[in-house]
Amino acid sequence: MPLARSTAPRPSARRDGVLAFTALAGALAVLVLLTDAGLPALVASGVLGLAVLGAVVRSTVRRSGEPYGPADRITVGRSVLVALAAALLPVGLAAGPGQEAGRPVDAWCWAVFAVALPAWLLDGIDGWVARRTGTATRAGARFDQEVDAALLLILSVAVAARIGLPEACWVVTIGALRYLFLLGLRVRPPWRRELPYSRYRRVVAGIQGGVLIGALVPPIPLPLAVAATVLALVLLLVSFGRDVLWLERGARGLS
Repeated sequence: MPLARSTAPRPSARRDGVLAFTALAGALAVLVLLTDAGLPALVASGVLGLAVLGAVVRSTVRRSGEPYGPADRITVGRSVLVALAAALLPVGLAAGPGQEAGRPVDAWCWAVFAVALPAWLLDGIDGWVARRTGTATRAGARFDQEVDAALLLILSVAVAARIGLPEACWVVTIGALRYLFLLGLRVRPPWRRELPYSRYRRVVAGIQGGVLIGALVPPIPLPLAVAATVLALVLLLVSFGRDVLWLERGARGLS
């Protein structure tokens, strides 16, 4: 039986955008008070956080054809956490007192962990809300995926920093693969086909965030964090490889 559509008033994308920027501004003010990072790092943090949130809010305000619903409101809330995680990157990457071998201090790892964990755990809640209220849209699903991708990229940079840059720059591949795939769509337009459902793809995608968040926890030994991250990357490469092979076979009329 189809789900009944909600008769409640739809949330306003513009209003939620203003609230999101207000929340982020407050969080950035707290960051300035709590950190001893220099002015360049703080400026970079503010710019990066506002840029991430600005891209999210712009995509909702400028949406046409499909409505902005309650599930999107949850995703916007998640995006505030993602933007704050992005704002923490320059603070951790900048050289400062207490750092060893160019790695960020444990307090920074805990801060990114504390922000990223709820953003990751809330993934799926927006989809559940959309189904329960009968307001699921393709635009909302894409919106959720883009926020997930941004979080994964930020986490991959943070984990690379904890393991040690520049040697651990390979970790960033986890977050960059989706964007490389999107670039591939421009090079190979025939790849613009809807991929078939894959349980493997969904499971592997879910693993990435959990592994990266776990790798940030300071008590977890670095060798264990590295091993788990390598395994997650291998699984992700296999997943993308399978999809690219299927798309390429279709483009050549082989499937």
